[in-house]
Amino acid sequence: MFSIITSLFLLLVLIIFSFVLVRLFLYRTALIYVLKKWLHWVEDRVHVYQFFKVPELNENSQENQFYRKVFTYLNSLASIEDSDFTNLFAGRKSNDIVLCLDDNQTVRDEFLGARVSWKNEIGRGNEKSCTRTLVLRIKKKDKRRILRPYLQHIHKVSDEIEQRRREVRLFMNTHSDHHSNGRWISVPFTHPSSFDTIVMDSDLKNKVKSDLESFLKSKQYYHRLGRVWKRSFLLYGPSGTGKSSFVAAMAKFLCYDVFDVDLFRVTDDSDLKMLLLQTTSKSIIVIEDLDRFMAEKEKSTTVTLSGVLNFMDGLCEFMLRR
Repeated sequence: MFSIITSLFLLLVLIIFSFVLVRLFLYRTALIYVLKKWLHWVEDRVHVYQFFKVPELNENSQENQFYRKVFTYLNSLASIEDSDFTNLFAGRKSNDIVLCLDDNQTVRDEFLGARVSWKNEIGRGNEKSCTRTLVLRIKKKDKRRILRPYLQHIHKVSDEIEQRRREVRLFMNTHSDHHSNGRWISVPFTHPSSFDTIVMDSDLKNKVKSDLESFLKSKQYYHRLGRVWKRSFLLYGPSGTGKSSFVAAMAKFLCYDVFDVDLFRVTDDSDLKMLLLQTTSKSIIVIEDLDRFMAEKEKSTTVTLSGVLNFMDGLCEFMLRR
């Protein structure tokens, strides 16, 4: 009896050892990739697929915005590294390498348990140009269940990626007589402060970051309530207590541009509303030294407290933010 148990145990050890050796052999050679391709080939013959094309140009030969969103999304997938050919580019940050799908290469994705694939097809146009098309392949049995949610998912993820990549800028308003080039001039926002560097109670800092994250996800909730999708903060204290640093930390955390309003360069309430209409929907609008402005007796402007309050929470803002 003991010899039988020993033999079974040795047999089990031998099987496990053989399995480990085979696995190591496959992963150390090209056989694992050949096996994967063979499995994909078998899967292609078993299922029925439907194809959807996303051309680079629309019917008017203008840029197809959805093509750019899909391409951004595909280049963010980890599975792009499994393509036979992948382009490598230097990123904006030092030591940052960006992977980009090469021509006529395929990348696979998974959504809600369904497997899909995209191919970056390059075709012949006229003699001097070529046509670029991203082709989605999806199983017909999965199309009705995941197609629309999947495309919405691509929209959302690509927008988030673009938001993280974009350069944050600082906008400053000019006098009302400079309408030819717009009322705002901008420079890159290079303030060094972030939530990692500002001096603040750790619990309060985490609450602020959590509040901002909740705000980013609550746009539809605000709309259902009929409220303007915005968040207001009142910062007060003597100079040098970190008010500007806090604004910079929020701007970097949200990747939002900063519009710094100088009320002394605004002529009246209508001019203030025009400034608001020229800001972007996802931005931080800062009104500094509001108490000093309202207490100033001699001003070269007729902006009123009521105008400032309407600027912050009026119908004009609703028209812009929606």
